[in-house]
Amino acid sequence: MSKFPDIISDVITRRRFTAALLLVTALTVTNCSSVPATQHKPKVLFVCQAGTAKSAIARELFRKRARERGIAVDVFSRGILLEDHISPELRRRLVADGIDSTAEPAQVLGAADLKAADMLIRFNPLPAGAVHPDIRDWSDVPSVNDDYADARKILDERIDKLLDEIVRASPKAQTSRNLGISSTKLQGL
Repeated sequence: MSKFPDIISDVITRRRFTAALLLVTALTVTNCSSVPATQHKPKVLFVCQAGTAKSAIARELFRKRARERGIAVDVFSRGILLEDHISPELRRRLVADGIDSTAEPAQVLGAADLKAADMLIRFNPLPAGAVHPDIRDWSDVPSVNDDYADARKILDERIDKLLDEIVRASPKAQTSRNLGISSTKLQGL
């Protein structure tokens, strides 16, 4: 009796298994996005007086940290009275740290910004009439021009705590990290 039909059956079974495995892998990778399509991405607004120093630096640090941790957020910054407030020494330090505070053009805080933000972090008092339900006061952060090292340390700590808070507030939001899957493993699939 010929074993030819058994070999064909084995090949078909293996191909079906491989196809099923590829499908499961594709679904797993697709579902490992930072936030499911129906999940709301928190919008964080940083506001400082000039709009070019603390708020812009915090925006870029926050964006970088969120990306490193696999947390999907929208972050933007505004100023109360726009002014180039970056000293040459601070600019040099920012470049050395890989921070581009000019990645987005400075903009004046407006009513639409207040409405769009889920939380607002202020480094200076807000203009009269500027109200928001979730204002965080970071006005005790030292001048980034006068004491960048200390200001940076405080910003790093607070940004990490804020990201932790965002993760805790969104238990349904799944990141690739809290699923125990590294991006290297995902790329190898």
